[in-house]
Amino acid sequence: MISEYKNILFKVIHLRSIIGYNSLVFSLKKTPIIGDLIPDKLYSTKFLKVIYWVFHIMVEACKLFIGKIFGLGMIYLASFLLSTQYIDHELGQGMSQSVIYGNLGLFCFLIYALCGILIRVPYFNCTTEKEYLVFMLRMDAKKLNDTLIYYDLAKLFIGYVLAGIFAVVTGAPFWLWLGIPVLALAVKFLGIGLQILSFRFKSRLHKSLKISAVAYLIRLALVLLAVPFLIVFIANGYFIPMPQMVIITGLILAAGIWGFIEFLKSDSNLHRRALHDNISKTEVKATSQYDNTKSFKKIKAKGTVKGDKKGFDYLNALFVKRHWTMLCMKPIVFTIVIAAILILLIGEFVYGYFTRFGSGNCWNMVFTNLINIVTFRGYDDALLPLGTESAFQFFRYVAQSHLLGMMIPLSIADNSFKTTQAMFINCDNSLMTFSFFKQREKIIKLFDIRLKQLLKLNIGPVIACGLSANLMLFATGGQSYPGEYLVTFLVAFLLSVMTSVTWLSLYYLFQPFTTSVIAKGGAYRVTSIIIYSVAAIIVWVPLVSYILAPVLLVVTAVYIFVMRKLVYKHAPKSWRIKA
Repeated sequence: MISEYKNILFKVIHLRSIIGYNSLVFSLKKTPIIGDLIPDKLYSTKFLKVIYWVFHIMVEACKLFIGKIFGLGMIYLASFLLSTQYIDHELGQGMSQSVIYGNLGLFCFLIYALCGILIRVPYFNCTTEKEYLVFMLRMDAKKLNDTLIYYDLAKLFIGYVLAGIFAVVTGAPFWLWLGIPVLALAVKFLGIGLQILSFRFKSRLHKSLKISAVAYLIRLALVLLAVPFLIVFIANGYFIPMPQMVIITGLILAAGIWGFIEFLKSDSNLHRRALHDNISKTEVKATSQYDNTKSFKKIKAKGTVKGDKKGFDYLNALFVKRHWTMLCMKPIVFTIVIAAILILLIGEFVYGYFTRFGSGNCWNMVFTNLINIVTFRGYDDALLPLGTESAFQFFRYVAQSHLLGMMIPLSIADNSFKTTQAMFINCDNSLMTFSFFKQREKIIKLFDIRLKQLLKLNIGPVIACGLSANLMLFATGGQSYPGEYLVTFLVAFLLSVMTSVTWLSLYYLFQPFTTSVIAKGGAYRVTSIIIYSVAAIIVWVPLVSYILAPVLLVVTAVYIFVMRKLVYKHAPKSWRIKA
């Protein structure tokens, strides 16, 4: 049995290497300028394939050590620092630092692991190599899934055991070192068992075993809502006593054993059906009964475009009219969520002030600071002067020197990728058949019109992010120079412009969508990964806002100019229909 699993694992790793190498060559060949220099012989060069295979093995080894050790190592480090603070402030009376360390480490890991099984990619998601091995080479689906699951669990166990060395060295109890890797396996099997139970229930009802995207978003939202409360719980010196932690751990171990039994009881047919219904990409998805365009085709026009718009302006206005709900839902929901969080925080602060100092002082404080907001001053209250604690200084530092961090929430709220999909399937897919639609002047004119529309759609998240940063400034002393509040909004707007320009330009330069709205272009993925990798590095660069704003203004103007030139030059050839 072990030998069979080993052979299957070798085939999977080898196939992943081949797919990765061919995808890399294909992406390079589809990249403008570079692609013209790469010959087709590169696909069959054995020497380069061997080099890539070795590189792929090194990547797998890095996944074994770096990810697992770093993740658990951060938990151990946080637990060690917290246990030191708990002892210094006598928060854990009657407990040694080692016991508190183990208690906090166990608690943090359980939260980390349980959140992980809620938001992790499902085990039965059908990747490219699974499609090829199961549906083309007729490999047993259960054996393949079992092999990959055992392989992931082995990496998890070894990585956690190695990370546990740090815990033992820093004073954690010995049971924590070996206990957490075992508990990690139990949590993983619990997640697998729950997925299999869900599949069995759907199978009895003769329903598709496809994993619901809505259910995943609900789980993600629960995690995002729960984590801040848990952080506050720990930071304020609360912890679950060790006897209760032992009971909770025992229940999770028992649930893990149940999940393992469910895992063993699952048959090959269930695995094969689950893989078939959860195909993630490739042509099998395009040719199956599932139609990825149905959500776009159901959109119908409601009313007509008012005004005297003509040509491409009329085309864009009609497009927005028909897709208004889809285009605006994500930005509006994001804005509402941010607004609700801000209202809750302000309400909690005002209520706390009311209970401590009475209604008279409370309403005086509220009225005074409303005037301060309107007159661009800072928070002012005689009873609660500006604190000098590290938290206040940290938030002020972030609001003044790390405004590039707004790129993260703005990217989450941005709906440009979905918009380009809708543009293709309900507009460009038909118009691309006409030669006049692909003329350079026509393309760049429509590009400008659509870019303006994307900026309008993202104005809500821009205001929400700018307001959040300005409230941080306000609460920690106000603006340090005239116009800083306005500069914050300007930075948020420019970052939103960069995001919209990126997605729209990549659409015109690569047109990655097939008739099934699948993002098929390898060059599109590689270029977007490179751009957002650079952005992920730049986002950590500290820049004072009065320096960041003019620099970002120049960079944004140059970026738009360069992207428009690239679209003008290359889009007539690359902006086409793909099979």
